[in-house]
Amino acid sequence: MSIQRNRDRSHPVNEIARARLLKKIAEGRGLPSLSPLAIRLVELAADDRSCASDLTRIIEKDPALTTRLLRLVNSAFFGQEEQTTSISRAVVLLGFKQVRIMALSLSLRDTFPLAKVGGMHYDYFWKTSLYRALIAKDFAQSAQSPELNPDDAFVGGLILEIGLLMLYNVCPEELKEVFPGGDMPLEKAIAWEEENLGINHREAGRLVLQRWRFPEHLVESQKYFGPKALEPDKSLLHYILELAREATEIFFSQRTDLYQLQEAAQRLLGLDTEAVYGILSETFHRIEELSEHLRLDIDSQEDILEVMEKANQALARINASMETSLQGLLDQVVQYDQSVTKMSNEMTQIQKSILQNTLDAVAHEIRNPLLAIGGFAKRLADKAQGEDKGRQYAKIIAEESSRLERILKEVMDYCRDYEPVVFADEDLLFILDKVLDEFKALFDHKNINVIRDFPKDPVSVLVDADGIARALQQFLENAVQRIGHDHGTLRVSVQRLEQSRQVCIGISDNGRPIPAGIQDALLNSNPSTKTFGASLGLPMARKIIEAHNGHVQIKVKEGGDNTVEVYLPTI
Repeated sequence: MSIQRNRDRSHPVNEIARARLLKKIAEGRGLPSLSPLAIRLVELAADDRSCASDLTRIIEKDPALTTRLLRLVNSAFFGQEEQTTSISRAVVLLGFKQVRIMALSLSLRDTFPLAKVGGMHYDYFWKTSLYRALIAKDFAQSAQSPELNPDDAFVGGLILEIGLLMLYNVCPEELKEVFPGGDMPLEKAIAWEEENLGINHREAGRLVLQRWRFPEHLVESQKYFGPKALEPDKSLLHYILELAREATEIFFSQRTDLYQLQEAAQRLLGLDTEAVYGILSETFHRIEELSEHLRLDIDSQEDILEVMEKANQALARINASMETSLQGLLDQVVQYDQSVTKMSNEMTQIQKSILQNTLDAVAHEIRNPLLAIGGFAKRLADKAQGEDKGRQYAKIIAEESSRLERILKEVMDYCRDYEPVVFADEDLLFILDKVLDEFKALFDHKNINVIRDFPKDPVSVLVDADGIARALQQFLENAVQRIGHDHGTLRVSVQRLEQSRQVCIGISDNGRPIPAGIQDALLNSNPSTKTFGASLGLPMARKIIEAHNGHVQIKVKEGGDNTVEVYLPTI
């Protein structure tokens, strides 16, 4: 079978040179020399007469490896209920194949250095390999499929890019300095390999794993990558290893498509959003203990800071995109509102449809990546303790994501055409009493004294009761926020204006003065994106009032007395 190929045919590679490299790798020539123990472990897989006692004797000849293997078996990673004190017992608990592969993996790690040599970043390679292995195992456990042992997923994740080490070792000397052995995305790295070497490291990995007698399903896991690894005819192991690889690239490479990863995990593995975020965040908690067994120096706090810095940069890009996209939407809405009375019903419906499609496109483009970043950061932040700087940074990212989500929601709500459900003859006092009663628990909690200054007789208005209630809720929420946690007074008054056939609803508080941004949200009929966010839905509240042929006024006194006046026509 042939490995998935992405070769650029405009740069033909010398087929003789390609054949030589393949033969060199297949025969083991030019590859790093394995330790005698590792060679014996490889040979053991080819011996049909081998048994558990043979494996035990080979491993126990290396006391250091024995100690590391037992520590790994007894770690929280394997979750064994009883302590294992011998290799023979580990073979019974985990199985002959699993112990052989784990011992070989530990030996392989010792074969290679941990520094940067030419273009090969060995420390980066092993760190990302271990993260990928942990994520793959957790994905497999959460998928709960009888067809896949989670420990196989761990090993598959650990060795998924093993061919990178082998290909670098046989790479011509003049190309080693530019070899893509760092954080280059997989597809780009493979394109470079095929253009310059004629083969890619997944091909090399497959040949080497066959030579080392790895199980066929782990050899096959090298075959596909990218979208092809997620096609319907691929195995569960292919899905898991590809998603774990993508997650690791999102952590440490140039990728930022966390939402696509979450969506694919839900579609292919049946994992909901919280499960995916839980797996990814828990990886940082477990990585350091496991890294000791592979003699890797991994600082999970530094890694979290690195990942959160990437998230912060992604948020900055989203914020910039929001500024442009949302302002364009607001301009469209203003233009629509100003021209709607001049358009025919058919043209109005066409314009509404165009505006709605634009809204949906913007929401999809911005909301999905925003929710993904915020959800993951919040999950990390939930575990923050004391001087845990990485997770404290995650908390900041989660808060900024929430702020942008609020702005997005407010703008989306504002841009949707407000259509009253039904205009009916309603008692305004009844609506006010109902809304104020909904806030009673909050008023009591903040020790806010509420004064209702209403006339004795009903006040009839022709309104959409739900819409007016929604607007009044926004005005009250804003007033409560200004009062804060101190004892305060909130006065709600209703005054008939017989001469103008209006009613004035006054909402007064003795809290902090209304900021200029809030005043702009209430008074400006041509809002900008800066109008939204901290204004708690006030632009939408004003839009509802204006749809009832009403308007809003503000009175602010020095010292902190604020009054928002809402004018509505009476019957």
